[in-house]
Amino acid sequence: MSTIKQLISIGCRLFLAWLFIYASYDKVWYPAGFAVSVGRYEVLPLLLVQPLSVLLAWMELLVGFLLLAGVWTRAAALCSAGLLVMFTGLMLYAWFIGAGYDCGCFPGQAGEHAAGLEAAFRDIIMLLPALWLTWLPGRWLTLKRTT
Repeated sequence: MSTIKQLISIGCRLFLAWLFIYASYDKVWYPAGFAVSVGRYEVLPLLLVQPLSVLLAWMELLVGFLLLAGVWTRAAALCSAGLLVMFTGLMLYAWFIGAGYDCGCFPGQAGEHAAGLEAAFRDIIMLLPALWLTWLPGRWLTLKRTT
């Protein structure tokens, strides 16, 4: 793989690692608040909101650390792409129904990150590095060589 492709892969991997670790911080340490955000979408049965919100938060953290370490990079990138596609769908759904609530995506003040079309475009842009890494995960600065 050429040097420029390796550099792009490292940049994509570190960006996504930062993104998922940052996004998971409040969700992991304050799961009740994130469960409220998940419940606002009203797409899950109430019984599943808490366990799935906890699972999602820890999945984001795990994907972030796998990408940071460069372990199972292609699998972590594929998982991050799947998460971002799901988030994009939720943002489009929120826009379609005219919801004005906070997306629950990142730490910050309530209402700082509104769910909707703008958030969907943001998620699509963040999907691009994940797609790159599923294609070319790179080998530089990894704990495990990828093939």
